[in-house]
Amino acid sequence: MFAIMKDRLSDLDNLLLRDTSPREAWAGISDERVMRREIARELGNLANGVYNVDQEAVTADEKETDIRLRSTVSDHEAVIELKLGDERTAKDLLDTIEQQLVEKYMAAVNCRSGALLVTLAKDRKWKRPGSREFIGVDGLMSLLQKEAERVQEAFGGVVSVDVHLLDLRPRLPLEKNT
Repeated sequence: MFAIMKDRLSDLDNLLLRDTSPREAWAGISDERVMRREIARELGNLANGVYNVDQEAVTADEKETDIRLRSTVSDHEAVIELKLGDERTAKDLLDTIEQQLVEKYMAAVNCRSGALLVTLAKDRKWKRPGSREFIGVDGLMSLLQKEAERVQEAFGGVVSVDVHLLDLRPRLPLEKNT
């Protein structure tokens, strides 16, 4: 399920490059539940019978996951925790990986795959936790990926954690009319 989840998240990146891209529409979304529905709908469109998509499914501890991909051929699941990165701090995003994604949503034996999916619709900088330094999107992603690796090691390799950025910022400058 981990490989399938990563492939589907990459498919979302590809969707943003198509002529029918939802990039501008998604960039205008400032409500996490609306973004969750849009992404879940696209993941459902990409399922090809391999998995089913749940939104806000409840764990045994009554914690609600954002998006859950459930295999149609086994009892394996993958969890995607969505965060709109435009207003989040780097510390909040870092803490989400272990405290929310892994400890709350990936506790069941059949759910050992997960991803933190961060959307970004505007250029910005984040304050590096424990420092006065500000970092850009590349620095943030590096920080989050290192945390995902640390958490995987801390859990003895029994969980697989991915961090994925869905970049909704305009790719190219507008062309001048001639």
